[in-house]
Amino acid sequence: MSEMMNNPVQKLWQEQSVEGIRMSAEIIHKRAQKFERRIWWRNVREYVASLIAASIIAYFFATEHDVFSRVTYALFFGALVWIVVALHRKGSATKIPAGLDTVTSLRLYRAELERQRRTVASAWSWYLAPMVPGFIVLTVGKAIKTPHPAAWASLILMDAIVAATFFGLWKLNMWAARCLQRMIDGLDNGAA
Repeated sequence: MSEMMNNPVQKLWQEQSVEGIRMSAEIIHKRAQKFERRIWWRNVREYVASLIAASIIAYFFATEHDVFSRVTYALFFGALVWIVVALHRKGSATKIPAGLDTVTSLRLYRAELERQRRTVASAWSWYLAPMVPGFIVLTVGKAIKTPHPAAWASLILMDAIVAATFFGLWKLNMWAARCLQRMIDGLDNGAA
């Protein structure tokens, strides 16, 4: 045991200065509030867009009389409800209480950044995938209504546009997840 106490490497390690947190609790709290506002506005945008889309879908559901169309619109409506509930559950901003010490504020802010990163990184499963059954039934229904192979070109084009849009939305969410990860890394490095 006394050998360990006389070890010059261990003594040097123990005597080195420890870097503290470079941000005050007030700065962390202001950044957290700004982030909460960004998340709140993102969610409001999504809720409004979903409400508009749900109104349009409800109109088409009420005016269409064939089974495929009604099933399609019911699937789209159900998907929108799923998306809004999932966004509210997974993506609502968590407020960081004022008056906390620096370490606790930093820990809570980091936890919120991680939670939002997980939310956007998993957007395929809760945001995009619920819409897929509606598009499948839409494509099958239109193909059955117009059994001419020449008319299917428009269906293929529509599906390609939807797939490209989904891919773009997925990439956008992956980009947002990377941005959030950079913010987390900045906090870990004390540079945020």
